[in-house]
Amino acid sequence: MAIVSGIWFRSCLYLLCVVAATRAAIDRSQEATYKLIYEDIKTIVGCYRRFNGTHEIGCTTGMNGNVGVIHYVNSTESLDWLINSGSHDPYIPLIPSTFFVGSTIKRLVNSGKVNGIMVAQADLSDVQSYPPNGFSPELKCPNAESSMYKDDPKYSCEKHQFNLDGNGILFEDLKMPVMLLKSQEEVDKVMDCYLAHNVPSGGDNASEPSLPLCAAELKAFMHAAGNSEICLRRNNLIRNFSPSQYCQELGGYSSLAFLKETPKDTSRNKTIVIISRTDSSSLFEMMQPGASSPAASMAILLSVAETLKRRRDEILSAGYNVLFLALTGESFDYIGSQKLVYDMQRDFFPNKTSNSARMNLADVHLIIELSQFVQLGRGLSSKIFYHTDPNTKSSFQSIPDFITKLEATSPSLNVVFGAASADQPLPPSSSQVFIRGLESTGVPVIVLADYNTKFKTEYYNSYLDTPEIQGVFPNRSAVQYNETSDIAKVLANVSTGISDAVVMYTTNASSDSSYKADSDTVHHVLYCLLISPDCDLFHTVLAPKDVSVVNGTTTPFPFYVSVFSAGVSTQHIQKLMLQMLAYFTGDETDLSEEDCVDDSSSPTSTFWINGRSFANGTRQNMCIKSTAQYHAASSPAFEIEGYNFSSGLYSTWTESVWPNVDAFHVRIFLKPSPEVELASMVAGITLFIVAAIVAVLVQRRAAILFPSHSTPETLTTGS
Repeated sequence: MAIVSGIWFRSCLYLLCVVAATRAAIDRSQEATYKLIYEDIKTIVGCYRRFNGTHEIGCTTGMNGNVGVIHYVNSTESLDWLINSGSHDPYIPLIPSTFFVGSTIKRLVNSGKVNGIMVAQADLSDVQSYPPNGFSPELKCPNAESSMYKDDPKYSCEKHQFNLDGNGILFEDLKMPVMLLKSQEEVDKVMDCYLAHNVPSGGDNASEPSLPLCAAELKAFMHAAGNSEICLRRNNLIRNFSPSQYCQELGGYSSLAFLKETPKDTSRNKTIVIISRTDSSSLFEMMQPGASSPAASMAILLSVAETLKRRRDEILSAGYNVLFLALTGESFDYIGSQKLVYDMQRDFFPNKTSNSARMNLADVHLIIELSQFVQLGRGLSSKIFYHTDPNTKSSFQSIPDFITKLEATSPSLNVVFGAASADQPLPPSSSQVFIRGLESTGVPVIVLADYNTKFKTEYYNSYLDTPEIQGVFPNRSAVQYNETSDIAKVLANVSTGISDAVVMYTTNASSDSSYKADSDTVHHVLYCLLISPDCDLFHTVLAPKDVSVVNGTTTPFPFYVSVFSAGVSTQHIQKLMLQMLAYFTGDETDLSEEDCVDDSSSPTSTFWINGRSFANGTRQNMCIKSTAQYHAASSPAFEIEGYNFSSGLYSTWTESVWPNVDAFHVRIFLKPSPEVELASMVAGITLFIVAAIVAVLVQRRAAILFPSHSTPETLTTGS
């Protein structure tokens, strides 16, 4: 029995080895066959699908991808040829970034002859490759559906548009994939294939090229469809059967810090709120460089926080406090500010379980919001415009009083603070949500920006909103962390003016030129946000356990809000903003790491940070106490039972889920002529029929072809 078992085991082992070897041979054969047919284009980013309460926007493909013949579209003539003359549709045009503009995209999408789009943008530092007239996929009235002027006959979007360069592509349902090729090597692969097989014999307006043709397959399948309400309902239906989801709500975590914490059961009235957004958006995944918005305003917010900390006692003695807000999700109908105002209205702010005093909208004495400052980077002007709400500004004496102080700082700073045009609405801003939140009286608001009647940037919420094109850092490779840039000096003057005006307003003191914002701080923030996260400031403010996030990371983090369920573990900008607010507003302590823990009875939080570096490369870890904390930027629409998703009251943005593996994929191949395809099919069918006939014949004559032989034992028995 043991002998039989041993033979059986060895036979199974042999069989397994044969199967494994056969499988490996098949895999190698499949891989070799794949490489003979396809060539993968790897360095890509894709457009994806989002939803609100009533619509779907963005891009998707069929489950197996979209296929089309490649055609190079770099001019109106080549675009006309594809739409009017090309007969090998569907096409997938390859477009240089200089020609990737709203009118081109809309003509292609509406032609009915296109199955996807590839964009060649290999080098973002080369501003010559940018569209000469800009590219803003945003609406001409950003966040128009959440605007306080939506139904205002005098100040609605139809009457005044701030983003005149916006083409609205970001909010179109393109119904096809759009892929950005980021590597020149990959662009060259596609172009070589196109030039070898697809160029019309006499040029763009001549006869068709002959088959075979170079084609591409673009894959960006999105699981969700419809709108946010439909998608979330489908999520709930499958929750009990599968952990999968179709879409997830957009959101994240805003950061906030008070100049000084107010103990519980005391009043927070006379609080000045200074706001910056921290997010941007664009057509492509992880491509939100945010140079004009929000990087500059974030740097100013942190600089003002650092400067006012030195004058904290003066402001507090006068009975005022300052709240610094870094809001996220503002690109999608003001997610962060909507949640914050919603919590204020329910007496849940700063947070529901906080030991600090509650704050509501009536406690807001004045809001100062920081918008865009790109014009300063270009050196076009040193003027900063202050915008106010035409409907409520006359109700608040705090607005003209603060403006008087702000204008008084101009002569010594080489920065001019001046009024925007009077007969226009507030620009798109988080402050509008605060005003709407207290409809009976409104809230006093001043929005500071480098523009008057329209945005100066032509790349608002674009993948091309880079420091090079905006003049923040015209030559990326020449920027040094420890060499203060010209733009940082200008923005530091803006910070000085705001800080000095706050002190003069709250204390009635005269301007004090000895308290100036540190231009090095502004430069370091801009460098870390726009050039490299692997910088000394980020290493300083992070906890030692979190430094690995920035170690060796030379590509700037995107400013996209992301999905709320991701948390701050992957939303690096939000995490870093909290740490920087804590660092610039907090107080150093002599507590050890073991003792650097939050006190449940204290309204402040503790932060164990990496600390400043020394010349020998070491760092002094330290414990900081600060009022800095997160505030969830999650739309109230997703927590209100039975919310009407078509009401437009709150943001309802969600993002489709896509497959984790091979979600965005591009490959090129040669598309044969119909005759070759037919011949291949006929040959395959013929081969199958012949093989089937041979198999039947062999089976019928098996006894002749494979005769059985008697064993020696049988012969002996039969004798």
